[in-house]
Amino acid sequence: MLGLERGLVKLEPYNDKWSKLFDEERELLSSQLKELIIAIEHVGSTSIEGLFAKPIIDIAIGVSSLDVIIELKEEVKVLGYVEVPISIDGKHVFARYKEKKITHFLHVMIYNQNLWVDQISFRDYLRSNLDAKIEYIKLKEKLANKYPNNVISYTNEKKKFVDDILKSAKELW
Repeated sequence: MLGLERGLVKLEPYNDKWSKLFDEERELLSSQLKELIIAIEHVGSTSIEGLFAKPIIDIAIGVSSLDVIIELKEEVKVLGYVEVPISIDGKHVFARYKEKKITHFLHVMIYNQNLWVDQISFRDYLRSNLDAKIEYIKLKEKLANKYPNNVISYTNEKKKFVDDILKSAKELW
């Protein structure tokens, strides 16, 4: 039910259990990291009811500064997370695996800065806009069929849609 091998793209219909799994993980993270974090949010496609998604729980963690991440790195390792090398300034990503499948991603960034606001705005816009959600489902299905073994290409080809949604979301402010 939860987890996908690294690099693969396989979408599943929305599952109510995803929000419960997030709640469980939020409790664990909050109890272990409470001194280091400002906020924890369920983001990504598993956080949007009705959206098809890769069965991986995406979690945004907001911190006060990048200095906090050094200490946080050690704490999340104890919880079974490993750092994922990515090249996004101001964002650190950690993955947790179960039986060679990624089950959770932590996206750690400065709370209320651009990256944080974009993650939350994208999620909230799709939660409230059925037409955009349907368009995103169609795009994701098309790209999942085109790139079943290439998550990087799958993600890169969604960028224009994501940018357009963020622009629309900002126009609502």
